[in-house]
Amino acid sequence: MKSSLVLNALLLSACATQRTVPHPPPDMVVHYADLSLETPAGRAKLVERLDQATRYFCAAYDPQDETAIFDPHLASARYCRGYATILLLNRAPAAVRRAYRESVGNK
Repeated sequence: MKSSLVLNALLLSACATQRTVPHPPPDMVVHYADLSLETPAGRAKLVERLDQATRYFCAAYDPQDETAIFDPHLASARYCRGYATILLLNRAPAAVRRAYRESVGNK
């Protein structure tokens, strides 16, 4: 009798607790294939798209989401867009990083 009571309690507690696998923040995507990164206008459009992507990302990132991997840089409203920009550019090809730096450096 005791063992069935313990077994039932264990089964109920297993059903009550949700086990979720932490997931990373969502990906940011910036399309640039249609831009001419050799021109100032193309580079300016790249910066505009990147800024828009990080703005949307930081507005959607929820540091209170228990299923998301917490990142203190992204959780900070002050630093989120800058850190998101770094994350995005780290995955970009060298030509895109160079075009972004040239455009930002000219401002």
